Amino acid sequence: MTTDKTTEITAEILRLKKEKDFVRNMGKEIEIRTYRAIDRCKEFYGTLTSYDADSVTITDEEGKTITFLRSDIALIRQAVIF
Repeated sequence: MTTDKTTEITAEILRLKKEKDFVRNMGKEIEIRTYRAIDRCKEFYGTLTSYDADSVTITDEEGKTITFLRSDIALIRQAVIF
């Protein structure tokens, strides 16, 4: 049985906050949620391909490269795929 506390801790571990988190997740699937809609969408999934102090870039499943300003990102974490 999973408790809300366990779910919160797990979700926190999956967040990318520090440099080491981004390094560890290069080439892996991540989820990005934005504060405002971009092309009528606020949730994006793709492979982390690059990042710097100001932006994060992913490649989606269609091969499209999308770059987000960090100031537009509400949440970035490892994608959980069931």
